Amino acid sequence: MKKTTIILLFLSISIFCQAQLPKDTIYFTNGSKVIGKLKKIKLGVVTFDPDDANDITVQLRKTKTLAAIRSVFRVETTDDRVLFGRLYPDTIRGVVNLFGLADSATLFVEELSVVYPFHKSSWERFDGSIGLGYSYSRSSNFGRLNWDGTLIFKTRNDEYTLNTSAIYTITDTSFSRDREEAFFKYNHFFSAEWFYTGMLGYQRNLELGLATRLQEGVGIGNKFLTNKNMYSWARLGMVLNQEKNLEGVKSGTLAEVYGQMEVNFFRFTKPEISFQIIQSFYYSLSQKGRFRSDGESTITWKVFTDFKLNLSFYHNFDSKPPGEQGRNTDLGVIFGLSYIF
Repeated sequence: MKKTTIILLFLSISIFCQAQLPKDTIYFTNGSKVIGKLKKIKLGVVTFDPDDANDITVQLRKTKTLAAIRSVFRVETTDDRVLFGRLYPDTIRGVVNLFGLADSATLFVEELSVVYPFHKSSWERFDGSIGLGYSYSRSSNFGRLNWDGTLIFKTRNDEYTLNTSAIYTITDTSFSRDREEAFFKYNHFFSAEWFYTGMLGYQRNLELGLATRLQEGVGIGNKFLTNKNMYSWARLGMVLNQEKNLEGVKSGTLAEVYGQMEVNFFRFTKPEISFQIIQSFYYSLSQKGRFRSDGESTITWKVFTDFKLNLSFYHNFDSKPPGEQGRNTDLGVIFGLSYIF
């Protein structure tokens, strides 16, 4: 009997403590509010899990203030600060207060660029998307499959990114790996704007006569523009390449100086559209007169929650392509549907 009483008392205390756990709250400009759990804020959009309802997304500009107190949050602001703490509402419209062990600040709501719970669990820090597209012509029995994926993991001062993409041609009798890319990038921020960077890459491009290119690089970068509608960075450094052309000839190790820039533009009014430009340049130190460039421009339209339509234009240029039959330029247009997670 005594043992049963102790168990019931323990369960009662657990239920009471669970009920008293703090909740996150969004306060809207029209006076209403939603209580639940803040999952993340990213570039003007709040992802929120209300009590007894499915996840919702809200434009940040429509919030009066908010409370995010159930855990410590990592907060990136539009003026390039990175803060850690809990968010508390303010009586002034459009203002929120951050308090943490080391950081405290009064912020405008629209200064919040990226916010997510800084859990001990590593799985909570992943972000990304995966996309797929396919076209087919019955008259020629010709199909083309394309896919791409992005995975991002962040810690207090480090950022890990994996980008992959591929284009395959499929017929009744053949399967061709036309174009493949995979890049792993590591950035270590030693200030709010500057970071060291490292890179590992793989490329294949039949149009340029390239069977395989392995790439290793290091450099330094700068996040030079961050606001509620734009996010941009650039980096410079050196890479080492090992190439093999379609004839099976290997290049040995080739050194290049490289530069890369990425510009992102976001519009969160209906329709929700984003635009991204990534451009890379390579100048060879091992082969006189060789210059390469890779670029991609993508426009994205969010059709409904967690899904978006993508239209991309890519181009690759090599003044001295590795294959004897390779061309100097490859370009194309890709259309697909992506899932955001």
